Amino acid sequence: MSKPQKLHPISYFNGLINAIKQNIVVFIIFIFFQLKDFDFSNPASYTWSGIVLVFFLLSYIPQIIRIMNTRYWIENNTFILTTGLFNKKRKELNIKRIQSIDMSQGVVNQIIGGVDLQIKTPSDGIVLSVISKKQGEYLENYIDQLQSELKQEELQIQNEEKTTNNSVIDQRVEKNETEIAVSDLDGASYSSSTIIDKTKRIPVYQMRFKELLFMAMTSGAIGVTLAALVPVYGAVRELIPWSKLSYQISQLVQFISITILIIILLVLLVAYIIGTIITMIRFYGFTVMLENEQLKIEYGFINKKRMTVPTKRLQAVVERQSHIRKLFGYTAIHFIITSDFENKKLDDDENDAGSVTILPFIKRDKAYQIIQNLIPNLSYQQVNEGMPLSGFHRHILIPSTIVISMAAIGWYFWNQLLWLFMIVSILIIGLLVLKGYLYVKHAGFKMTEDQMTIQNFELFKRNIYYFKENHILGFDTWQHPLLKSNSLSNFNFIIAKGMSNESINLKYARSEDVQMLKLWYLRGEKNGAL
Repeated sequence: MSKPQKLHPISYFNGLINAIKQNIVVFIIFIFFQLKDFDFSNPASYTWSGIVLVFFLLSYIPQIIRIMNTRYWIENNTFILTTGLFNKKRKELNIKRIQSIDMSQGVVNQIIGGVDLQIKTPSDGIVLSVISKKQGEYLENYIDQLQSELKQEELQIQNEEKTTNNSVIDQRVEKNETEIAVSDLDGASYSSSTIIDKTKRIPVYQMRFKELLFMAMTSGAIGVTLAALVPVYGAVRELIPWSKLSYQISQLVQFISITILIIILLVLLVAYIIGTIITMIRFYGFTVMLENEQLKIEYGFINKKRMTVPTKRLQAVVERQSHIRKLFGYTAIHFIITSDFENKKLDDDENDAGSVTILPFIKRDKAYQIIQNLIPNLSYQQVNEGMPLSGFHRHILIPSTIVISMAAIGWYFWNQLLWLFMIVSILIIGLLVLKGYLYVKHAGFKMTEDQMTIQNFELFKRNIYYFKENHILGFDTWQHPLLKSNSLSNFNFIIAKGMSNESINLKYARSEDVQMLKLWYLRGEKNGAL
């Protein structure tokens, strides 16, 4: 790998696509406004096409130059990338600092065997677009091998230093010293073998087709939409004065209204089916493997992705469970990780966003068995559920006031739609009441010596966060006079996420509990479990 390598020839085709995207407005103007009146026999007609060609070449030629002059290779345990024609740019990444190697493969790349490769370190990264899939897999394996060899060398150096230090100890215990040195060497050989064994991929999870289909079917709020549609239709029917209409007109209006309802239902059904298919295509073949303290995740049918999640960058484990999936005992597990590399060349990069889906759809008890083995230093205990009842109406009051005000304004201008506005308002307020009930009944937290667990609720799902005390970046509390008079307070913990941060909060908690959390964060006193 010491010889400089070129990008895959398909890179030129990708550059062509990018140039078209950059000039899509110019192409649309030419096609719709100039092409229909284009006179092939008149040289003046070629003016606009010449302008379009110039814009296109100005976008495409720099990409050709960049691709032709891009070289990459590995030398002296360093990954080197050079780009540029006149102004040569050189970037170097230390092999030991590489944390993840991700690959993405779109439809065109699948046809010709190319991949987009992304190499990340804690503070930098390199994107190679496009190289051959074979070369990408070779690079990944070669870098993993180099990292394992470097770790073995470090272990050997450490053991040599231990042996040297032991040799200068008092000669009166020379025999014991020899035994200790031998045991240390045995430990070193075991560690080396452990490193070698870690390079083997251990299957962690693979989504079956049945689970994939069930996940896609329960991924949306289609049930809520259908439930809301029927009473709205009934309200509209009540607004029409059927008795004042002639028989023929009333039959026609009823036929039209039923037809509209059927069309709406068909549109919703088609949208639901399309959404289900898209979800299945996106998560097709979702597989998680464990290799060398890293999770290797592969998924996708049209756009295949392979990404690496270093468990050392883990900041928090998050369970996200919708109310529908809870009925069937299924849930989803996400990891919040850090990333200092801002990638602008590859889209849909969850590592950069900081939240990575590890188990997208799995039985809850099985999910916790898996993450307990993956992240054993976290304790997955149930929170102490229950928030103050005095905070219940605060989840509803302001949103309900807004909904009622909007309904009143609508009724003022369209008083014939009173029942429609009432039904929609009741449905929305009902959902807010349900959310407030779940929040007061089941939200809560669990504090131990070095870990925090928080469970909160959104309108259609619940979230459970598990994170260590040493991963917390900040702690905020806030309350207004009305909250203070009721001994309530809001708080949120801040942890690192991607290149930014994540706020994990609970609203309307007891002020004494919030004060205890503050002391726990500041280490003002030694706290036990709460």
